[in-house]
Amino acid sequence: MHKVVWDMDPGIDDVLALILALRSPEVQIAGITAVAGNAPVEMTSANARRVLEHLDADSIPVATGRANPLNHPLEDALSLHGPDGLGNCDLPPPTLPQHSARAWDFLAQTVLGAPGKVAVLATGPLTNVAYAFELHPELPGLLAKLVIMGGAYGLTPYGKGNHTPFAEFNIWQDPKAAQAVFDSGVDISAVGLDVTMDPEACLDGQHLEQIKGSSTKAGRLIAQLVEYEVKHHGLCRMHDPLALAVLLLLDASLFDFVSAHVEVVGGSGWDRGITRVLPSGGSQLIQIASL
Repeated sequence: MHKVVWDMDPGIDDVLALILALRSPEVQIAGITAVAGNAPVEMTSANARRVLEHLDADSIPVATGRANPLNHPLEDALSLHGPDGLGNCDLPPPTLPQHSARAWDFLAQTVLGAPGKVAVLATGPLTNVAYAFELHPELPGLLAKLVIMGGAYGLTPYGKGNHTPFAEFNIWQDPKAAQAVFDSGVDISAVGLDVTMDPEACLDGQHLEQIKGSSTKAGRLIAQLVEYEVKHHGLCRMHDPLALAVLLLLDASLFDFVSAHVEVVGGSGWDRGITRVLPSGGSQLIQIASL
C-alpha cells in the first residue's frame, strides 16, 4: 500500500483521479494539501472537501496552501473547468472544516512522522511542495517518492504546451517552484503532456455513454465531470489519473520511462515554464513517463 500526501488543485481531472484513488486499495491518502492553480486556493480546498464529503471519505484531512505562486500572480483555469472548478457539478458547499495546519506544515509533519514511507503526489503547481522543501530541507531525502503531473518534454508528438505553445499549465504557473523541486534531490517521476495529450489516453463520447450507466454516487459524479469535458473540449484528458497510475504502477507495461536532466525556464517571457530536456548534466535526473 502507498501512503500518500496528495497536493492538488481540483479541477476536474484532479477529482477524477481522487475518485479512482478512493476506490483503489493500493493507496492510502494520508491527507490532501490544496494549492492554487486550476482555481484560487480557497476554491480548490473547498472542492476537495465537498468531493470527500459527497463520497463519504470525510475522514481525510484537507490542509490549505499558498494562495499565489512563488513569484507570479495566479492565473486560474476556470475558463476550462467551469466557474466552480468542477464543471458545474452542483455539489453543496463543504461542512468539513479545513485542517488547522497549513499545507506545507501538514506535508512536513506527515513525512517526518514516517520517514521513507510517505509518497507525495502533486497534480497542481508545485508551490506548496517547493515551500515545504524550503522550510524543511531534510524533506526531499525522507520522501518515498514524488510523482508530479507537469511538463511537456518533447518525447512524443504530444509533448508540447497546453497553456502556451511551449509550456504545460502546472509548470508555467510556478516555474520557480518547479525548478526548486527538480533540483531538490528527491526521487521524481513526471507525467507530462507527452502522455496525457495522446488521444488514446483520453475519454470520449463512447466512454461517456458507458459511464452514464453507473448507479453509484461516484459513478454519477464521474459522468457529470466527463460530460462537461467532452461537451466543451471534445475529449476528457486524464492528466491527473495518469499521474496516479504512475504512482501505483499496477501494470508496468502501461508506461515507458526516460531518465533525463530537466531545466525549467523561469521569467515572464514567451518561454516561461518550458521544461527543457538537457543533453547532459546540470540538474538531477528525473524519470519521465512516455506511452
